[in-house]
Amino acid sequence: MSDAYTATARIINQLYGDGTPDKGALAELRRTTAITDKGAEKIWPLIFSAVPKLSTNGKPTKLETAVYTALHCYAAFQQGNDSFVFGQIPRSKDKEESGENGVSLSNGVSLFTALRKMKINDSNEKKALDRRVTALLATTNISSATNSINHLVSILKGKKMGEKIDFAQLAEDLYNFQWSTKNARFVALKWGKDYYWNVYKLASDND
Repeated sequence: MSDAYTATARIINQLYGDGTPDKGALAELRRTTAITDKGAEKIWPLIFSAVPKLSTNGKPTKLETAVYTALHCYAAFQQGNDSFVFGQIPRSKDKEESGENGVSLSNGVSLFTALRKMKINDSNEKKALDRRVTALLATTNISSATNSINHLVSILKGKKMGEKIDFAQLAEDLYNFQWSTKNARFVALKWGKDYYWNVYKLASDND
């Protein structure tokens, strides 16, 4: 797993604890969207202890940006939910992973897979959601991408579908997104496959 994935998963497990979440830290993460925002300094100790390579010039690194964005999304999604909303995408059929709190983690889906399921379950949202996702998939600008993702997470949370999201995978994707226009297009293709792939089969399964 990448540094972005490992650091994000570690911090999320620390934030959730043993089922008694760090409400103060989660509130600051919801209120701030970037690592340089006022209030984000309360989260820095968690990030700096988990991220192996830190900025030395005062400008956030790609890794710091990706991890903080994913943590903000996790905190927003966790709000008002007693159960753990983070789950890792299964990587092996024979091995189930557990977090530091003992909760099984190998039961998550990607953000865009969850959005795909949402639009299938709610046809009224399909047109508007398709439009938002298409706009996101067209951008190669990280600020635009993170703003769109934050909004999509808010929409998904409002549907209360009970999905566990792999926010660590989101961090890894956002990290890769920032390296070049070509990399951003590769990540967009990955997200597009999660959002559109097998839509018709899923729809028929629900008939």
